[in-house]
Amino acid sequence: MKLYQGLTQVQVNDNMIDDVQDFTITTELTKPLHYSPSLLYHYIDKVLKTGSRHDQNNLRFVSDPAYIGENYDFKSNPQTATITDFEDKMTFARNVVADLNRHVAVNIDTKNHEFELIFVD
Repeated sequence: MKLYQGLTQVQVNDNMIDDVQDFTITTELTKPLHYSPSLLYHYIDKVLKTGSRHDQNNLRFVSDPAYIGENYDFKSNPQTATITDFEDKMTFARNVVADLNRHVAVNIDTKNHEFELIFVD
């Protein structure tokens, strides 16, 4: 699955990955992400409906940097609120698309209370 799918569809006790207080998110990857899984989750949480099928969401928010740059409310997230310059918005958008479209397997380790994002690089 792609990272944006893992962040919107994997749940524990009806809570999404970043909302489970006693679980941490770990990553196993060769090529680093541009942004932390937490920032990516909060971005996804603002633009896609949780648990929705592909046809129920505007996937341009995960596939089209120009659309993101023009339509995402950067002030809606404290981590992106400082991005105001057009070039910075476009850099953010290109990097978000690159991160969210990476292929990943999600392992839920209940013993260690971890969500393991294992990237196929």
